[in-house]
Amino acid sequence: MGKAVNLVLGLLPALLVFGPMAFFLWRGLKRRRDLIRSSRAQGIIGPAALVQGANLPRHYDALAQLGTAGPAPQSLNERILRPSVGVRLLVLGLGAALVTFVLRADLASPEFHEAMQGLPVPPVVVQLVALVVAASAQLYIFGFSARYDREVLIVTRMVFARREYRWTKLEWIGDDGAYDLVLSFGSAGKAKVLKHCPGIDEFKAFAVQKLQENKGTHARTARG
Repeated sequence: MGKAVNLVLGLLPALLVFGPMAFFLWRGLKRRRDLIRSSRAQGIIGPAALVQGANLPRHYDALAQLGTAGPAPQSLNERILRPSVGVRLLVLGLGAALVTFVLRADLASPEFHEAMQGLPVPPVVVQLVALVVAASAQLYIFGFSARYDREVLIVTRMVFARREYRWTKLEWIGDDGAYDLVLSFGSAGKAKVLKHCPGIDEFKAFAVQKLQENKGTHARTARG
């Protein structure tokens, strides 16, 4: 009995600290789950996942928004979404910073070099990872486009990855917080569309309209 009491008393400080944290985490996840269920039931845009990334910091988001005003370019019956000038500048700037870090590490402060020496891997590994991240970001942003008309959405990512989705298969739309809208087309998979594009508001309205049309069709079919 005494051991049990001592154990409880030993755990009490941890319970007092982590108990409220666990409670608020659980409550936040529950609210997010309820919001996801509600948005999908209503056919509106909600969170893309129970746990997802945060929004871009305000100053980065302000830069990424540059060039998003106005309609998307149009070709015949298609509208074309491409990354805004702002998000391209943002990615180019971050890429330049990473490349500078690799090529001119001598410009960094002594504290930075001490931190690098304390890593469990050689500094050259970190530099290679930085170069890969920089190259991937450029390819990701500059290789993205999305074309859509009344029938299909065609998304091209990383220049060569191209997929086509039919609007009649759209089941829900989520916002991942920082970069993408996530559109689920059931068995056809998910399409990710960059949020920082000219014409994105028009695209959102169009996609929500298609989603609600699909839900109305499914409801009529179920009643019939």
